Amino acid sequence: MPLFFGGYDFILYLLAVVLMFGAQMKVQSAYSRYSRMPANTRYTGRDVAQLILSRQGIHDVSVEAVAGQLSDHYDPRTKKVRLSEGIYGSNSIAAISVAAHEVGHAIQHHQGYGFLALRNMILPAAVVAGNLGWIVLIFGFLLNIQSLFLAGIFMLGIIVLFQLITLPVEFDASKRALVLLVDEGIISLDERTYARSMLSAAALTYVAALASTLLQMLRFITMSRRRN
Repeated sequence: MPLFFGGYDFILYLLAVVLMFGAQMKVQSAYSRYSRMPANTRYTGRDVAQLILSRQGIHDVSVEAVAGQLSDHYDPRTKKVRLSEGIYGSNSIAAISVAAHEVGHAIQHHQGYGFLALRNMILPAAVVAGNLGWIVLIFGFLLNIQSLFLAGIFMLGIIVLFQLITLPVEFDASKRALVLLVDEGIISLDERTYARSMLSAAALTYVAALASTLLQMLRFITMSRRRN
């Protein structure tokens, strides 16, 4: 037990938890606020996604609803923008902001945006690392098998690399979303401030995830060095 909850180690663990919890609270707070604020144009998330795709000349990407809250994403394999139920049929600032953001990823894919291509290339390895990395790391640490422990650290390194590459992908998609929302007359300049706040809160979760993974890696490396 002292190996897991030493003073310095506990601080690293606490920082990681606080970062993730704080980021989640911020995005939930922003979503709660802006999901109750209708946009002046009354376009729904679905309307916005289809409108932007059409005006950008992208006709091979479809828009569909998926279950869950804030489960929105763009799937480059099937070329589908998937919007959660609270986004798909809502005309709120939150809905049109998130919809435009996901369309931003579709535009990145259409234009061959470098960081998105790199992220998609690393994705299979990141999925494997995400499923096995912590298991391998913890077993290696508990059993004091250095090779297994280092394999776990390597897997977490892949996750960190994926999260790092994800940052410019997400920031660029949000930047595109804000520009398109105004240029296409979907929101006013005043509403742009609200949309930016919503997207900034969502982007913070990616920053927090990266920082949390790094802190946890440092924590286990510190514990391993102290023991050995």
